[in-house]
Amino acid sequence: MTAGSSWIVPLILLAAPLAVEMVKREEFKTCDQSAFCKQHRAISEPTGYELLADSIAHSGAEWSANLQNSQNTLKLKVIGLADSTVRVQIDEPETAIRKRYVPNPAFVALPEELAFESVENGAQEAKIVGGNKKVKVVVSYKPFIVNIFNKLDELVAQVNRDGKLKVEEFRTKEEGKEYPDGFWEERFKGFTDHKQHGSSSVGVDISFVNFKTAYGLPEHADAFALRNTVGNTDPYRLYNLDVFEYELNNPMALYVSIPYILAHRAGRSVGALWFNAAETWVDTQSSVTSKGLFGKMFDKVVGAGDNVPHFDAHFMSESGLVDIFFFVGPTVKDVQRQNAKLTGTTPLPPLFSIGYHQCRWNYNDEQDVAAVNKGFDDHDMPMDVIWLDIEHTDGKKYFTWDKHKFPTPNDMVDKVAAKGRKMVTIVDPHIKKDDGYYVYKDAKDKGLFVKRTDGSDFEGHCWPGASEYLDFWHPDTRSYWKDQFSFDRYTGSSSNLHIWNDMNEPSVFSGPEITMDKESIHYGGIEHREVHNMYGMMYTSATFDGLMARTGGKERPFILSRAGFIGTQRTAAIWTGDNTADWGHLEIAAPMTLSLSIAGVPFVGADVGGFFGNPDEQLLSRWYQTGAFQPFFRAHAHIDTRRREPWLFSEQTQGIIREALRTRYALLPYWYTLFQQHSETGVPPMRPLFYEFENDDSLLEEQKQWMVGNGILARPVVEKDTFNVQVKLPRGEHKNERWYEWVSGAEVRGESIYVDAPITFTPVYQRGGTIIPTWQRIRRSATLMRDDPFTLFVALDSEGNSKGEIYMDDGQTHDYQSGQFVKASFTYKKETSTTAVLEGEHVEGKFAAKNWVERVVVRGVESSPKKVEITRVSDPVQPLEFSYDRDSKVLVIRKPEALITSSFKIHIEF
Repeated sequence: MTAGSSWIVPLILLAAPLAVEMVKREEFKTCDQSAFCKQHRAISEPTGYELLADSIAHSGAEWSANLQNSQNTLKLKVIGLADSTVRVQIDEPETAIRKRYVPNPAFVALPEELAFESVENGAQEAKIVGGNKKVKVVVSYKPFIVNIFNKLDELVAQVNRDGKLKVEEFRTKEEGKEYPDGFWEERFKGFTDHKQHGSSSVGVDISFVNFKTAYGLPEHADAFALRNTVGNTDPYRLYNLDVFEYELNNPMALYVSIPYILAHRAGRSVGALWFNAAETWVDTQSSVTSKGLFGKMFDKVVGAGDNVPHFDAHFMSESGLVDIFFFVGPTVKDVQRQNAKLTGTTPLPPLFSIGYHQCRWNYNDEQDVAAVNKGFDDHDMPMDVIWLDIEHTDGKKYFTWDKHKFPTPNDMVDKVAAKGRKMVTIVDPHIKKDDGYYVYKDAKDKGLFVKRTDGSDFEGHCWPGASEYLDFWHPDTRSYWKDQFSFDRYTGSSSNLHIWNDMNEPSVFSGPEITMDKESIHYGGIEHREVHNMYGMMYTSATFDGLMARTGGKERPFILSRAGFIGTQRTAAIWTGDNTADWGHLEIAAPMTLSLSIAGVPFVGADVGGFFGNPDEQLLSRWYQTGAFQPFFRAHAHIDTRRREPWLFSEQTQGIIREALRTRYALLPYWYTLFQQHSETGVPPMRPLFYEFENDDSLLEEQKQWMVGNGILARPVVEKDTFNVQVKLPRGEHKNERWYEWVSGAEVRGESIYVDAPITFTPVYQRGGTIIPTWQRIRRSATLMRDDPFTLFVALDSEGNSKGEIYMDDGQTHDYQSGQFVKASFTYKKETSTTAVLEGEHVEGKFAAKNWVERVVVRGVESSPKKVEITRVSDPVQPLEFSYDRDSKVLVIRKPEALITSSFKIHIEF
């Protein structure tokens, strides 16, 4: 069923048109078909919870009390955490018949508690001040509301403002008693879900006060800014599912579930993380409300008589507990850091992984791989990774090879590696039910599979046919899985072979909604319904442990995952799944990857060209131009599509793709530095405009252009037959921001401009005040460019100044963790009206980098210099060659020959 090996014939003969149906929406639930969602969404009157003042207790970082309404009693905890973060938990009391699951593996480490500075328990409310005095919580007793204030004493969030708190307690079924529909069992499409302890759903409303706009809740093929779902559509659904050829602009569930919302307005941000791994629906609505009942609280924000905007989110989960982390900023980068401290960052990826990846389902055999590898060299196109999909295996048995098509995998991987490149193979969590397959036999004998309620192994169908699914909550499963990646067990693997974890929602072709039955049981008696959304994360973390162990922790792993949850970023990159070769899917790639980025998952991308279908050359060209400015850059295609290697297209399209690839590779030092900065601060490389221009509310819904770091603005063309686009160039708080066209270096004036964008051009701009390091000697792979010299692009701000930095290490090992790296800073300062200096300084690290600065391009220089000289450490002053273009106002300084491991100064006299 592969496309065949005759891929070098003319395109018209390659394959029949792809015939694949769109997603079948009827296979997936709506809120009305989900008993708990329907019940929570139907709440129209407050549920009446009050706080019992005589139950209040306080010790250190924990304040607790009982909540009660006419139906049940709950336990409230407010927990103070480090870095302006507060946790609000609402659970059943200790007498509950069963403990609710808390997804602690999603944490990078257990939250660092910080004792409260002060607690005042009054007659009607309690005032709790955080240990760093930058967050305050005011709990109102009747009605029960939790109010969150930032360090500026601004009310930024509320819990249960609209009184929608609902917790269904675990039950023991009583004969003869009537229960609501769906309480003990629920039917959908011929499947019956039996609930052992009855319906155990939880939900509550969260209001972000004085915010009109919010973002997050990935993954959805929808706008970047969250829409109003109340009365318009289903809520956003977070339930990891295998949804191929997904529809656009709707809140259907996809592959990733991160229940996180960021609310932002000019100068203020707040984030909320709903810490729950069960199926979750979220209604969102932006509104303006009268102060009304809550006037006293709102008086802290606005003057009497004003209306206060707020963004409301109603979270509804099938199980778990109400567990919310508030990150109170007050800036957007503060919020990102606060979230990262809890959920982790992406560790510095290997250099090759931020280059270009070439993939399809499937490269047919070793000869095919060799031809593709050679094709990139023959056509002068850089590439770092060749991927193999499921057809490379022996009968879909992972860790094996088809002996006829891939008889010498070690030799194949070595030959690819000889060109400075890597390979990736797919390893999925479904294990073929075959006693002759050692992984199945081992896991069966050791009891490592997910179970049914009767204790038998859960079985479903996936690519191999009858399959069973590993239980990654079982410590023995994780240990066993780790061992499978050792070089002596995974025949044909080496440190040049990395891993793709697909189908890990988990996808079960024979299951309800193409996934695992919720009543399935994991180690420790955990029901799958409690942990569904974190199955993929648990899988990739076990794979990560295996790739770390195979080299004794020496080399950095690369893993790509389709499914994800809170914390997935610590072990895997994410792509947006089975998209389609059409313009809508190209356009939606940016809001989808931006949503993931702000939710803490920065290493993200969409399949270039679209997985399903055959893109025409215009679409393919624009997709490469777009993908070059998104973090994960991979082309991928379905088995029934025509071959798409770049050289199979017209000369013009080949040139466009080549230029997009070369642009990406030139910027790799910048991307690498951004990923290193993310690992420290949590700020993603790909950012919405408001991350850099926090006070500009006109940017809040922008999703066709974005920032790469703080220095590059990209606005690729994502519309069909469009050769002129509008570009917003933010002017900053003081309206003095300067922008320069990336290729020509000429300054561009105007806050909203129309730009000619022929098929060969991508609108990209450098921000004034930044210095961007690049590689201009484009080689066949990133690995071979690692020691190359840099060209610095210096863009002057309104004061004639600029700054930037570069980070380098060996690009593949963890030696950087013991100081084997180098970080250098660059500053350009206008000293007088006739002099300026560019200074390079080695900031830290002891890595013996070979990179030196071979050229400096300064943009925005008003006049030609009289002379340019350099001073290196202990060397005499030396003149430098330079040229100046009066039209573009660009100064080019040649051959400074200054190592980034040492300090230097370039003096410019005008």
